[in-house]
Amino acid sequence: MAKKRRRRRQEAEPQVENRRETRLRARDRVRNLRLMSIVGGIVGVALLLIIYGAVSELIIKPNSVLAQVEGEAIITRAFWKEARLRKSELENQRARLQLFSQQFGNSSLFASQIASINATLASPLTLGTQVLNEMIEGAVLRIKAPEVGVAVSDEEVAEMLREEVARGQGALTVPQATGTAEAAIDATATAELFTPTPVPTATPTAEDGAESEPTAAAAAEGSETAEEAPTPEPPPVLTDALYEEGLSTLEQNLRDNAGMSVAEYSEVIRARLLRTKMSETISRELVSTTEEQVRVRHILIAVDPDPEPEPDAETEESSDGADEAPAEATPMPEPESEGESGQAASAPAAETSAEEAAADDGEDAEPASEWWNPDTNEDGRVDDAEALAFAQHLRQRILDGEDFADLALRYSEDPGSGVEGGDLGWAGRGRYVPEFDEVAFSLEIGEISEPVKTTFGYHIIEVLERDDERAKDEAALQQEYAESFQTWLQEQVLSLEIDRPDDFASRLPSGLEPEPPGR
Repeated sequence: MAKKRRRRRQEAEPQVENRRETRLRARDRVRNLRLMSIVGGIVGVALLLIIYGAVSELIIKPNSVLAQVEGEAIITRAFWKEARLRKSELENQRARLQLFSQQFGNSSLFASQIASINATLASPLTLGTQVLNEMIEGAVLRIKAPEVGVAVSDEEVAEMLREEVARGQGALTVPQATGTAEAAIDATATAELFTPTPVPTATPTAEDGAESEPTAAAAAEGSETAEEAPTPEPPPVLTDALYEEGLSTLEQNLRDNAGMSVAEYSEVIRARLLRTKMSETISRELVSTTEEQVRVRHILIAVDPDPEPEPDAETEESSDGADEAPAEATPMPEPESEGESGQAASAPAAETSAEEAAADDGEDAEPASEWWNPDTNEDGRVDDAEALAFAQHLRQRILDGEDFADLALRYSEDPGSGVEGGDLGWAGRGRYVPEFDEVAFSLEIGEISEPVKTTFGYHIIEVLERDDERAKDEAALQQEYAESFQTWLQEQVLSLEIDRPDDFASRLPSGLEPEPPGR
């Protein structure tokens, strides 16, 4: 009992530590505090880095200046959105071209365009560079627009947005529908003016063993044919309800593909409209719609290239009795608007016409073989001296009164113009090879040139007409407009102070990487 009371009394009394235990406890306490401080510091630094990275990626970097044109800044966030928008547009364009290619039986007509889009999408740096360059050019155009009096109104932007929504809904806006209806009325009126008068068809008589009147079956067949070709219905007009529906779809697509709002997309539309209006204004100030042109005709006497090595005896024996391959058509200095396909297609007709013309002339016709294969040239090829001699001979025949067109039809080796009597049509300066061009624009109307040497051979040239202010070909004019505007724009870009990012590759947005195969 006494032992229990003594034990309770000892437990109740406070334990007195000696000096050593006190020193050890104090040291442990300091060490624990130091360790907690280090761990807390590391955790704090890590949290600060995470917070800074998040703030940098979400706030600082997107709102930083990516490039600057004079006093106008291009913000990184705007660049990111436009780059993602461009990627989405290129993917949609590629899908349409692939669909067209399938509809045309995998035609190579769209192959080059699809390949170009694939190359751009495969390189985020290339895509980003294109977008940044266009944004810089857009800033330059905004700076220069007041100087030329060009502006884009809010109404124009709204109308363009409405037209885009209408395309997505397969509809037409009211102005588009009105313009389509007016065009249809004009087309109908024009067709009525030029509707050909029906030509009566002779009906077989009973003497020919046929019915004298159309049968009922034929009439029924004609009726069925007419019913099988219904007139396609025009697209519907865009209503307010249809517009709101399409606008909602567009907004969703913009948000999903580019993180862009309709208001931000409207500014993209404004920039594109400004570029179009500036192009029209500037190009028409720089480019004349007329130019000096001449209408010429010519006769080409082609010169064979350097003779190839003569074939050995075995090759000659194996080729005996075989049809000789037709000579390759010589490309001619024709206007750029004429294609090579037209030349190739007309080559056989030129040969046939020449033979027929020579046959019609009978004994008076001078065989071309006397000139193409003189006794001094055993291989049958036409060298420079022979071609020049024959060209001079033909020129003299023209001066003596023979018809130029007839000689061109018989002897010209230009398959494109030979069947036309050598007529090359109208062309402005610079459309022919330099030697030909210089002579064509120096001759008087009706004057016959001396033989003119070009890379194609020898030409005899005659100017049929001349016009100092003839309207340019529309396709060539549009190309000249585009080239002149682009040249002007690049000059303006070089004339302004523009700051571009040094670390552009690191400033590209995520999501520009090409999709993996199979998606």
